[in-house]
Amino acid sequence: MTAFRSFEDFIYMANMMFKTLGYDLFDTPRSRCSNLLLRGYFVLCTTSSFYEASMVTIRIIQWESLAGSPSKIMRQGLHFFYMLSALVKFVTFVINRKRLLQLCNHLKELYPHKAQTQRKYEVNRYYLSRATQYVLYVYYFVMVIMALGPLLQSCIMYLLGLGKAEFTYKRIYPTRLTFDSEKPLGYVVAYVIDFTYSQFIVNVSLGTDLWMMCISTQISMHLGYLAKVLASFCPSPETEQQDCYFLARIVKRHQLMLSLHKDVNQVFGLLLASNLFTTASLLCCIAYYTIVQGFNWEGISYMALFVSVVAQFYMVSSQGQKLIDLSTNIAYAAYESKWYEGSVRFKKDILLLMTQAQRPLEISARGIIIVSFDSFKILMTITYRFFAVIRQTVGQ
Repeated sequence: MTAFRSFEDFIYMANMMFKTLGYDLFDTPRSRCSNLLLRGYFVLCTTSSFYEASMVTIRIIQWESLAGSPSKIMRQGLHFFYMLSALVKFVTFVINRKRLLQLCNHLKELYPHKAQTQRKYEVNRYYLSRATQYVLYVYYFVMVIMALGPLLQSCIMYLLGLGKAEFTYKRIYPTRLTFDSEKPLGYVVAYVIDFTYSQFIVNVSLGTDLWMMCISTQISMHLGYLAKVLASFCPSPETEQQDCYFLARIVKRHQLMLSLHKDVNQVFGLLLASNLFTTASLLCCIAYYTIVQGFNWEGISYMALFVSVVAQFYMVSSQGQKLIDLSTNIAYAAYESKWYEGSVRFKKDILLLMTQAQRPLEISARGIIIVSFDSFKILMTITYRFFAVIRQTVGQ
């Protein structure tokens, strides 16, 4: 017998992204010691992030340290846009955390909890696909390799030199800090800051996208069920009252989904508005830096990062496209049903529903950008054109 996914399964990965940073959206009861450890680690991650972000910004302002080196400019730009994207997402998440919690609790109440109802809703069909899960695992694996790679490289080079070679003190980020990171104690502190900062921007970047995907998936699931029920309904003039009552319930649930959809845009609107800009800038910087570095360990790692960032944005775009498709399917389902066998009143009511459902539900970034496959195409077109120009420039 197939085991059906629970609501907690749908939000597990998104919730864990923030819990591993020490932030629990649902404030799960735990011991005082565990709470102190979680809050302490969360303070460490946020402090490290804002400290290193300020160092990145200061170095960009001090242009003399970067001038004359396109490679340094692009690497610093890559670092800056990745940091900016994560901080915007984090601030947006914190500002809207209560609204997100209310939205999540509301969807939990609507979620089908009985196995028979879950079968009708086909809940497993809307869970994260294997391809999406593999993308997440690969993305996180790449980030872990990039985070631990410099330390491992320094240790291996030192050990191969049998203690005669100097320790190279390689770090995750090239940012110059306010203390000397090329001494043992300073290096340890710097690497802890780099590592917690890296975990912060990766988890926030993935976590906020996963929350948006989880919430929109729930709305898509309800819309898919409404279309399925509506398409299979058979009205008749003799059962006019029951038919109109059935249609009224469909309309009421559809109106509820419209309301929840507005909440999704309010919570994630600003986040998505910056997402396309920062992702495009990030991909352009990665593309340039990869070309300059060539075929070496660092170039390969940044190419893996490029693929991971593209895959992450594709996940978000595909979820936005699914919501568009399933919301318009209600109008198609109403048209394909046997509405012509119903009463005159039923026909008028279902016509109103068809008119209303023709307008797709879109995950819109403040009305500027609609998250869909079209936005993904725009992103890749921008990146490709930049990549082509840079390749030609470097070749000359």
